[in-house]
Amino acid sequence: MAVLILAIFCVGTAELAPSGMLGDLSRDLSVTVPTAGLLVTVYALTVVVGGPIVTALSPRVRRKYLLVALLLVSVAGNLVSSLAPNFGVLIVGRMLTAVIHGTFLAVCVVTAGGMAAKGREGSAVAATQLGINLATVLGVPLGTLVAHQFNWRATFGGVAALAAVAAVLILLVIPDDGGTAGSSAAHELRVFKKWQVLGTVLATVLCSAGMFTLITYMVPLLTDVGKFPSAWVPAVLVAYGLGSIVGNTIGGRIANRSADVAVLTMSWTLAAVCLLYWLAAPSAVGAAAFLFLFSIATFALIPGLQTKVLAAAADAPTLSLTANMSAFGLGAALGSWAGGQVIAQGFGTRAVTLGAALFTALGAVLIAQTVYAGRHRRSTVNSAAHSGPSDGRPAGDATRAESGTTAAPTS
Repeated sequence: MAVLILAIFCVGTAELAPSGMLGDLSRDLSVTVPTAGLLVTVYALTVVVGGPIVTALSPRVRRKYLLVALLLVSVAGNLVSSLAPNFGVLIVGRMLTAVIHGTFLAVCVVTAGGMAAKGREGSAVAATQLGINLATVLGVPLGTLVAHQFNWRATFGGVAALAAVAAVLILLVIPDDGGTAGSSAAHELRVFKKWQVLGTVLATVLCSAGMFTLITYMVPLLTDVGKFPSAWVPAVLVAYGLGSIVGNTIGGRIANRSADVAVLTMSWTLAAVCLLYWLAAPSAVGAAAFLFLFSIATFALIPGLQTKVLAAAADAPTLSLTANMSAFGLGAALGSWAGGQVIAQGFGTRAVTLGAALFTALGAVLIAQTVYAGRHRRSTVNSAAHSGPSDGRPAGDATRAESGTTAAPTS
């Protein structure tokens, strides 16, 4: 599991690193800071579009070797970024790195779930998310430090080198269970006919939008609304990163018992925290405290969403999880835009907390509907199984027909 966490740390750091060195990139490549910021936007959009395509093209590749191949593509992308002579080539490097992001994380989640003991799937999913947490807490600050001490090219080069080490370790350590990334593309796409899968992916978009409506403007919330001293902001952001690790651990443990309980509980908790943040925001202490609570609630929700998709799409998990990764990216873009619109329309920075609460509450309502529908369907299937079919088929066949499931393909 540690090897997967290291690999995800590399991919997560590659995604987030430019945000800490936009000034260096702007000066060295002779572009404006907003233009340099497109490196983050282009990455996110490539993840949204590229992830499902890469997954659909690689269903028959064995998971262990697919992880290595995808990670080597990331190494190549980071090397291109490190050696880029101009901004255009740097964009190409970023796209090459981003195109594998969704598929790689999805295959990591499936692999981790397969390695976990029964009843520990939620913690296994949370463990993979820990790689992203560490990228936020350690990867970005270290990347920024390297960029300031040497240059931004050294940051991308360092990520490439570490990712290459992770690829070798995957070959040596991760067992080859013969499992493939999935079945045929047509079979994988059919899983989206299940409302438990599609509804959860749509809820992920809404919940992610709520998260990023606030995340995008968390520093102005601290300094402009809460009058928090600017010198102390880095310390609060470190606390935010630590809160993400705490939340990730909590979310994984709840998801071990029930993914439905995890997503229901944490989505409404996150909505409530965002709403209460509005009350606390004018206070420096209150703003800092609620940012910490927000990080815990946010990262406690993510393992549940991933585990719920993994359980609902057991016969075609990779494309479903990749779509859910894309849903997070789409939600991030929507939330960032919505937060800007809230401020631009004159409601003020403080009001982004209310926008975040609204998006998350809508996601929570949709989650509640999927949970209710799932329970109702299981109740109906169980009743049919106990009463027996009227067409002479064995009860087990009637149950499978009623539930709309098929036997999972061996992989």
